[in-house]
Amino acid sequence: MRATVLIALLLLGACKEEVAELPAPVEITAEAAGFYCQMELIEHDGPKGQIHLDGMPAPLFFSQVRDALAYLHMPEQSHAFTVAYVQDMSGATWQAPGPWIPVTEALYVIGSDRRGGMDAPELVPFSDAAAAQAFIARHGGSLRRFDEIGTADVLEAAPAPETMEETDLAQRLRRLTNEGN
Repeated sequence: MRATVLIALLLLGACKEEVAELPAPVEITAEAAGFYCQMELIEHDGPKGQIHLDGMPAPLFFSQVRDALAYLHMPEQSHAFTVAYVQDMSGATWQAPGPWIPVTEALYVIGSDRRGGMDAPELVPFSDAAAAQAFIARHGGSLRRFDEIGTADVLEAAPAPETMEETDLAQRLRRLTNEGN
């Protein structure tokens, strides 16, 4: 009888699914820098992202949510990600984004007039659909779930501002091109 109970306990233990605990979001410190720009995150307004990679001790931080989602869409990354987080803008301000939420649980406003920390179009994350709809009423855009965001939504080049003035460098390059013809 004792052997039967022991075998049953061993079998139950073998059947038990082990659930790995996901890394918790890491708060932004003064030393935190954006993965792509290597600039201090606290200098940028708007929501940010962080991605925890398998086998890496610290997350990668992103100055914009769009940059974090672009990273997730790139097939050439060397590590699988274990979890990614974005800052919830439900009840938050552009200068003080809200708490971290899992990237897959957020609703995203795409195509609004708000620009992210690197002055590119932003995908604005919300945990609350009503807050997202209120944001759309003020700033435009459309609402999508994480699995509805395609590669083109995050990897397309940001359009140049219509009011961009020609810089000195642009003028010199134009002259060089015209002189070469």
